[in-house]
Amino acid sequence: MNSTGQVWEAIKKLRVRGAPAIGIAGAYGFYLGIKELPETNYQSFESEFDRVASYLNSARPTAVNLSWALDRIKTTLFSQKEKPIDELKQIALKTAITIHNEDRRMCKAIGEHGVELVPDNARILTHCNTGGLATGEFGTAFSVILHAHQAGKVKNIWVDETRPLCKALD
Repeated sequence: MNSTGQVWEAIKKLRVRGAPAIGIAGAYGFYLGIKELPETNYQSFESEFDRVASYLNSARPTAVNLSWALDRIKTTLFSQKEKPIDELKQIALKTAITIHNEDRRMCKAIGEHGVELVPDNARILTHCNTGGLATGEFGTAFSVILHAHQAGKVKNIWVDETRPLCKALD
């Protein structure tokens, strides 16, 4: 994806699913939406980045991670509004990268700590999006499964699925 419109459409059409992944996509989409804005004054820039954030948030207004990520970038930019606009654009990108990396670290930690809860010879059923499909890399529950597998504690894993856009057969 290389435009805010493509990110919006991917979130709206459920091509990006999983709360963390939606937030991460929104953060990068925010940057894509502001990187080509003219470098005028901060007030004009803020008005435009608010517009970009509102547009992205409209793709899935109930997605908490999306609004959280967008608000985090906006707050970060506002707190540094004395800096040049070109620098603020780079700060927005760095914040998106930070959000992505924080999710990676958090999910890895979930797996490392959660492995203690998995008994030896575990048989595990997963449901819905998991791992890198729903997060920045490891996933939440999948991170536990991955780390338990690496520790030799998993005997079987069954994966079922969800189809939120499944249409009735004619």
